[in-house]
Amino acid sequence: MEKRYTVTQAAEMTGVKSYVLRYWEDELDLRIGRNELGHRYYTGYDIQLFMNIKELKSRGLQLKAIKDLLPKIAHRAPGSTESKIKLLEGENTEAVSEENVQQKEAEMIEPGEREDILDNRRENEKILEFQEILERLITQEIHAKNDGEARCRSLDAAIRRQQLARKEAAVSAEKRNRKKNKVHN
Repeated sequence: MEKRYTVTQAAEMTGVKSYVLRYWEDELDLRIGRNELGHRYYTGYDIQLFMNIKELKSRGLQLKAIKDLLPKIAHRAPGSTESKIKLLEGENTEAVSEENVQQKEAEMIEPGEREDILDNRRENEKILEFQEILERLITQEIHAKNDGEARCRSLDAAIRRQQLARKEAAVSAEKRNRKKNKVHN
């Protein structure tokens, strides 16, 4: 039997408040198991999924975008504890090799399901490609923002230097005018 974690334990492991985990569960339509008393329990897969969501949030994705990425990953078959796709690299994940996944699928596949599996793989590949594109776009946007901020700081410094030079010129001109006025009086 796989290890189960309480909401409190999951919150400690992910570094995310328990009410946020419950909010993500509702907003992202995640299937979180419940014990015989109806209390939530989290598996290692759920913990990793929350870590992935946290990482995507830290990269600037909104829950709506994350929700579009997760259906094929989060909604696993009942009783399945393995992720067929590793959304993000992480220390806590055990990578499931593609060969093992294919072998297990081949053992469990009925002839009519092969096309569905191929379609799912194509969709999964598209999701991963979409994730890579999003990561590149986010990285580019961060670099552009940083470049823009550096440009603004440079312009701000140039404006301040110009203002200081004008102020010094004005003070100097006023001193000359005062000397002229004293000489003429």
